[in-house]
Amino acid sequence: MKKILLLMVLMASMASFNAMSQCGQVGLIGEMTGWADDVMMTRDMGNPDLFNGFISVDTTMDGDASGFVDMKFRANHDWGTNWGSADFPTGIAVQDGANIPVPYGTYAVTFNCATGEYTFSETCGAISLIGEFNGWADDLFLTRDGNNPDKWSGTITVDTTMDGDANGVIEMKFRANSDWGTNWGAADFPTGIAVQNGANIPVPYGTYAVDFNCASGEYTFTATCGNIGLIGEFNGWAADYWMTRSNDNADAWSVILILNDAMDGNADGIIELKFRANSDWGTNWGGDGFPTGVGVQDGPNILVPLDELGVTTDYAVSFNCATGEYNFIATSGNISMIGAFNNWNGDVPMHRDASNPNLWKLTRSWYADSEVKFRENADWTVNWGNSAWPSGVGTDNGANIPLVAGTYDVTFDYNTLAYNFTTNATACGEVGMVGDFNTWGDDGSGTPTDVYLVRDAMYPSQFSLTYNFTSSTLLLFRIDADPTFTDVWGGYFPSGQAINDAAVQFNVPGGKYFITYNCVSHDFNFERLGNAIIAPQVFAINVDGNLNETDWVINQPVSALAEGTAPETPIEVFFGAAWNAEYMYVGVDVTDANVTAGDIVEVFFDGNKSGGAYDASDVHVTVTSDGTVTVVQGPAGITVLGASSTTANGYSIEVGIPFAALGVTPETGAQAAIDIMAGDDNGSGVDYRLVWNGGMQDYTETSSFGDLNYGVLSCGCISVHNATIGDVILRNQLAFDNTTTYVGTYQLDNAYDVAFRKDGSSTVSWSANTFPAGTATLGGPMIPATTGRYRITFDCITGQYTFGDALSGDAVAMSTYTPDAPVIDGNLSEYTLAYGSEILAAGTGPINNTVTWGTLWDADNLYIAAHVVDAVVEGTGNPWDNDAVEMYVDGDNSKDGTYSAASFDTQLIMDAINLDSLWAKADGVPITDESSVWLATSDGYSIEIRLAWSNFDFAPGKGRTIGWSLGNNDSDLGVGRDYQTVWYGNGNDWSDNTLLGDLELAGGPYFVDGLDEHVLYNANVVLYPNPTAGNVNIRTTGDVFNSKAVIFISDITGRSIAKTTASFNGYSTVQLNTGELTKGVYFVNILSEDGKRAVKKLIIQ
Repeated sequence: MKKILLLMVLMASMASFNAMSQCGQVGLIGEMTGWADDVMMTRDMGNPDLFNGFISVDTTMDGDASGFVDMKFRANHDWGTNWGSADFPTGIAVQDGANIPVPYGTYAVTFNCATGEYTFSETCGAISLIGEFNGWADDLFLTRDGNNPDKWSGTITVDTTMDGDANGVIEMKFRANSDWGTNWGAADFPTGIAVQNGANIPVPYGTYAVDFNCASGEYTFTATCGNIGLIGEFNGWAADYWMTRSNDNADAWSVILILNDAMDGNADGIIELKFRANSDWGTNWGGDGFPTGVGVQDGPNILVPLDELGVTTDYAVSFNCATGEYNFIATSGNISMIGAFNNWNGDVPMHRDASNPNLWKLTRSWYADSEVKFRENADWTVNWGNSAWPSGVGTDNGANIPLVAGTYDVTFDYNTLAYNFTTNATACGEVGMVGDFNTWGDDGSGTPTDVYLVRDAMYPSQFSLTYNFTSSTLLLFRIDADPTFTDVWGGYFPSGQAINDAAVQFNVPGGKYFITYNCVSHDFNFERLGNAIIAPQVFAINVDGNLNETDWVINQPVSALAEGTAPETPIEVFFGAAWNAEYMYVGVDVTDANVTAGDIVEVFFDGNKSGGAYDASDVHVTVTSDGTVTVVQGPAGITVLGASSTTANGYSIEVGIPFAALGVTPETGAQAAIDIMAGDDNGSGVDYRLVWNGGMQDYTETSSFGDLNYGVLSCGCISVHNATIGDVILRNQLAFDNTTTYVGTYQLDNAYDVAFRKDGSSTVSWSANTFPAGTATLGGPMIPATTGRYRITFDCITGQYTFGDALSGDAVAMSTYTPDAPVIDGNLSEYTLAYGSEILAAGTGPINNTVTWGTLWDADNLYIAAHVVDAVVEGTGNPWDNDAVEMYVDGDNSKDGTYSAASFDTQLIMDAINLDSLWAKADGVPITDESSVWLATSDGYSIEIRLAWSNFDFAPGKGRTIGWSLGNNDSDLGVGRDYQTVWYGNGNDWSDNTLLGDLELAGGPYFVDGLDEHVLYNANVVLYPNPTAGNVNIRTTGDVFNSKAVIFISDITGRSIAKTTASFNGYSTVQLNTGELTKGVYFVNILSEDGKRAVKKLIIQ
């Protein structure tokens, strides 16, 4: 293994084995995106230099109001390779050429990156139908023709339930881009020419194939049938086996039907079945003929015989819903190749010919001689071989075919058993994947263990594969199992253009993906399949049914209908998961207007993600709304924790599944599988069930579960706690990127036994019997703290803590508790102005102002007062250049150096120009709840400010501390600030919070009843999807956020990126457009008018 990795690094410096395509992935960039993002084009499968796409531009995108939207082509989101030209609509773009001037409109765009040729062909935007059938409120989108961008097609079914005015027709129109600005209509049916703002099209009840040309306005509605499926013994007469509608004839349908003995309910060798439309017995066809016949409405079951040979019986089935004609053509099961090239272990699937279901084709490269055979259904029951090469006729269980190394187009005819290998001189080698997940293709057996992608039948350079990585892995694409690791391709997950560098390895998170790779263009994509959830690691969850632990992230919607008919307003279900070394925890929140004892939540868990039938590592447990826990399936003796709790809008449940009972050891980065189902019982049994990922098959097998990724441990909110002093919150030093070490400053006015605890709850607490330093353990003896002022540190992973020296003396100012809030009017008689500003921080002096200041505090606010004796009060420009008082606040007192909104830091200024208007640092925490007054006096000026604690996410109390300093700017000469003084620190107080002193709260209560609980309401806010690549939804739960709120997004440095407002009403959902954000970590801050705050981490992919 080490030898392979060393080779990989050495090969990284060697020349490329395969020539790269002439360009990377091409996009359009320009005024329409603010020159900041690319509208990506699609590479042509047959010509990797050719790109296609569509773009719409209008006056809102015309930044310079020139009547054109300027744009260029560029590769890989990088200006290093870009093309432009002043010509339109066609031209030849050159490197660093002029911007292309594009008039307003919608265009089909083509570009050749080898020649620079481009074309903009005017067309229409996305076409849809809108009308009575959807309440004139949504769009049924049609499909653009691949050869003519003006032609569109689709199908629609309308019936009496959609007829709002009960006139026997459903009125509708065509429109573009979901916008009434461009719409077409006409009074004619079934054909006509629609015009802009024309009449509604009157469509009688029925199902229609719809064609529309947006250039000419011509349209046609052709009556046809709904979706056709097969139903019968083979699926228990309970579901539909869907057929595929022909592109050339809307009435023609086809499918390959695969049957086996297990589907023969009465074991008579016959499978009875019928055709039906739209899963409805109201329209069904049967007949007494086989293999051909004419089906009639409510006709007899069609009798389909089983084949006595092989594992399956397979038919190519065709059906015409207009004539009723059907045909069953006996065909083979899936044909594949197997041989010594893969150690006779695993099959290479062949492709069924589109026109001849018994002809199978494959293009493949073999890098070494090998014996091979053909077989059916990846099973040795039916296989064929022969000693003839390169062509011959296979015989049942015949000799191995002696294949000679090379690249071939292979055919196998199931009817004649003839095979042929024809040399293909242009196709690339086989694309495999190697990585940590398969020991980099070498298991010591001598046969490479690459996981091969499947070559596309139409485009031999395109490969794809659906694959499940059970844990995160480093990975490379490797061509023909190259043992030297020269012809290997890496890149940056999840999509892009691969590079021929063994050192640049894909870092793929665990999960199930549809993977594509093109061996000519080297474009790749990892598309995640199904639902997936990241379960954070936690210290403990109290399984009592209450989702009150802040570790819970209840954001996964359980909304797919698994069984029954859901009402117009179904139950609303969300779930989350968490884990520790002992338990897999699941929490589910159900919004249900009518909770009954029969309401039920079902949890399905596959501990080793093996799929298939239930085994000893799987469990299926149910919890009813009244807390009844039942293990439906699971290993003998397993005890699952479970409980429920009534909520204001329904009920919630919690489950704890013991890993030991499943024989599973979880670890960060690994995977399990999970599914959640919820049943709604309104008094007469469960009416319907909703599911997260699978369906009713979850009852018998585990293959349809979604992915569960074991996430990292998060310590949450850490505090020092004693019943007398309450929870004194400690904070991370975010600028140091340290998420496990917490710091804070506190004045212990007496000796107390204390503990560190998580999220204000004793469910998780750490302590030890040593002071002032030690290693705390979960549930350990209390820490015997003594009187003193301490800088406290605690690491939630190691348990190490210190009570060290804190700032003292002149570095500490005391803020006095007041039972009565002062009036903010500039009259400072309520304050004791005991502190000054005498350190010369900037400029040369002399200091000719006298500054005195003091502060008060209560449960809700910090009050600041300052008086400045100044003979000349003036201002000339920026607030910091005028006569002013500056205040510096480190809201979490982390003193991590950098001012940031995430750390609740800010710089505030009141100056002689802006007077009562408080200036706040743009990249600091937003100050949304304040009042301030500037008052001119006979000897200078006074300022008075009220700052709500909610601005700083601070829970006040006696002995608690924030980082603080105050300064004075003096301007006497009319040219800006002459000098600055500060109470503590120096001239960099505005940018470096490590220089600040402390402001300690004196007197008053140790903590304010109730305030500790509502400082952060993170448990009442859900972000989903998170991570996201587009929009994100903010969902509030419980009766907490019930007012207008400010929402702002900040980046990891605390810089405010976006800001908006929203109104919440308990259980509410607001959507934010985050499509403009670049990849990274952000914080979504929510601050309601009544001071309630939540801060949630958001990841943009």
